[in-house]
This record gives sequence, C-alpha cells and structure tokens, in this order.
Amino acid sequence: MRTREETVSGFYDQYDEDGRLSRTRHGQLEHTITMTYIHRYAAKGSKILEIGAGTGRYSIALAKEGMDVTAVELAESNLAVLGKNSRGMENITSYQGDATDLGRFADNSFDVTLSLGPMYHLYEADDVDRAINEAIRVTKPGGVIFFAFISVFAIRGVQY
Repeated sequence: MRTREETVSGFYDQYDEDGRLSRTRHGQLEHTITMTYIHRYAAKGSKILEIGAGTGRYSIALAKEGMDVTAVELAESNLAVLGKNSRGMENITSYQGDATDLGRFADNSFDVTLSLGPMYHLYEADDVDRAINEAIRVTKPGGVIFFAFISVFAIRGVQY
C-alpha cells in the first residue's frame, strides 16, 4: 500500500499544477477571489505561511507584493518548480514538508497561514486534525488561517 506522500507525489508528477490557476477561467477566477480575500488580512511586510504551496502561484505573487513568505510543499516536483519560479527572490523561502507536521516552525510565527491544498489530500480524521492544529499553532494570536477543501459529499457524488 502506498503512503499518502507517495500518492500525492505520484499525482503531481503527472499533473501540470503550475498552469492550474491560469489555463482556465475557473482557475483564473479562483486565483482572483482567493487573492482578494488574502489582501483583506495581509499587506506588505506580513509574514505568510503557505502550506501545500504547489508551484508557488500564491507564494510568489505575495512575495512580489513585499510580503515575507514561507512556502511548504510535499511533492518534490512542485517544490522544484516553485524553486525555479522564485529564484532570486529574497523574501520567499521554501521547504519540503507535510501539513501534519510543521515542527520546523515556532508557535505564533505567522500573520496569515494559507492551507489551500493539503486538505484535499488528507483522508484520515487524525491527519485532518493534526493539519488544522499545526496551522493554528504556527499562526499568531489574532492572525488568520485560510483553508480550502472539498466536501466528502462532492467526492462521493452525493446529491443534496
């Protein structure tokens, strides 16, 4: 049986994540709306953590706006693209890591935490709880956490 890490990495080895938010109107709309909400809580100088940063579409855009961005990505192929796309940017740092273990970061470190991808790949309740608890732990009191996820009802095709 494959681990979650192997499954996620295998998926992204075959999927063009870098173009997801630009190649379709749906992706463009998602990016625009998400950035609008992020800007309500983050500005130049804000410390941002993006967990599940993918190829860095949000991380790089926010760093270009003068935010201090830390990006965490599980899939090596996505991390390689993120590194290439952010080369030369001093206010973005990227690490390979998992949403369920952010132990490299101290408590209360970030003004805004983005978890816009990992919840799609967490299937066990304990993993979901750990990812949420880790995001809370590393976010400053009064900070904001963004989560994106798909309802289990959507995955199962249940009509409601």
